[in-house]
Amino acid sequence: MSALWSLLAAPAGAVATTLVGVFAGSVVSRRAQDRHWAREQLATACARLLRESTVVLVTLGMAEAARPSSVSQGVVHQTNIEWRPWNEAMSMVSLVADKDIVEAAHVLDEKMWRLHTRIKRGLTLEESWFVLRSSVESAQNDFIVAARRRLSPAGGPLQRFSGRPAPDDPIWT
Repeated sequence: MSALWSLLAAPAGAVATTLVGVFAGSVVSRRAQDRHWAREQLATACARLLRESTVVLVTLGMAEAARPSSVSQGVVHQTNIEWRPWNEAMSMVSLVADKDIVEAAHVLDEKMWRLHTRIKRGLTLEESWFVLRSSVESAQNDFIVAARRRLSPAGGPLQRFSGRPAPDDPIWT
């Protein structure tokens, strides 16, 4: 009888070891896949928010440039901005991003709200489109920094976020 047990012990041990290895490997693989999926969702959500913020910013600039001269400053003039894609992008970031990225997105959203309100009522002579736009662009840059910290920690900080010349550059005159 003891010979039978010694014959069965080695294969049973091998089977048990194999099963434990397969289970451990599947757990590790599943965790890696979950991390990869979450990172991909985060990158997609952040890219979409940046794309939509640019669309809204350009549309606001066109709305200000197209404001009829017959509508005096301080009188609310309707803008034709499609907010649904922006709100969807904000919701996705809130769903998949960590606290720092979501807070940076909310700051950007607030800057968009404030700029939109100013554009609807018309800019005063003291208000500069370049200054107001730079406030939103600064919030975009802060969002990029927060997202890069999470998505590309080894990438280091960016020195510039755009190649556009400064507002006081002679190219604009």
